[in-house]
Amino acid sequence: MLVLPTACDVDGRPSTVTIRSGSTGNGHLGRPAMPFTIGSRPEVARMLLDADNTVMLKASCAPGEPLRVTSPFVTVAEDDGSAGSPLCRIPGVTFGFGPGSRYRKQVGVVDGRLQTCSVVWKAPGTPDEPAAQYVMAGDPRMAALFAGLPEGAGHGLVRTECNGRPTVFYGNAGSGLKGSGRPGDRRVFENFTESVSRRIGCGAGEGA
Repeated sequence: MLVLPTACDVDGRPSTVTIRSGSTGNGHLGRPAMPFTIGSRPEVARMLLDADNTVMLKASCAPGEPLRVTSPFVTVAEDDGSAGSPLCRIPGVTFGFGPGSRYRKQVGVVDGRLQTCSVVWKAPGTPDEPAAQYVMAGDPRMAALFAGLPEGAGHGLVRTECNGRPTVFYGNAGSGLKGSGRPGDRRVFENFTESVSRRIGCGAGEGA
């Protein structure tokens, strides 16, 4: 997902362009979901930028120069994609996944203005099912995407200011993992907020 420039805002809120991948087979079992990789991170970024630049031209909100990538992707290398404890190496983010579970973690960007950690349920022949998401957004444009959602630790959304920047901490456990947080779902979200706050040098839980 890429957030478009301010000129493309609608009713004062940011617009985004999102690309997702998917593939299905065709046989006696119907049309089961099949493994499919849309591309490497740089390739996906180029596809997103091509789509964004086209959309902005059609919407008459394109900047003077086309958008381009100006910095490398910052990620955490993982030896194993299985969801474990703590999740995504974030202290205190712990779930009871159970033995032999098909939950897989996806560690995304980890830097001072964005951190993402996702969990999906993977089963043969079915699409990946989102199971949990945790996000720290310390960029004003990204933080604005959460406007209008219920706020507070009980809702999994804390908005604060860190080093002069609007910062949002968001967490959500889907129906499959709801109630599996250790010692509780709310405590897991609070641990996420406190752990990431310490990492980026922000007061833990300010504005909660």
